[in-house]
Amino acid sequence: MFARLVSLLQLRRSTAFLLARADDRLLDDIGMSRGELQLMHLGVSELQETARAKSYPMGKALPATA
Repeated sequence: MFARLVSLLQLRRSTAFLLARADDRLLDDIGMSRGELQLMHLGVSELQETARAKSYPMGKALPATA
């Protein structure tokens, strides 16, 4: 758990560094866009979004209680 926390802190620090830069040369080198990096910095991933969509499907409401 401690190793996971440290790796998340390092990820946050390195993504903040890349987002603070005015040019996107380093992002081009690693094949990422600024938008993808911002999502990574916020901790949002496609896997999390997919899991959330399956957990709480749209259109299915909870039963109403009287």
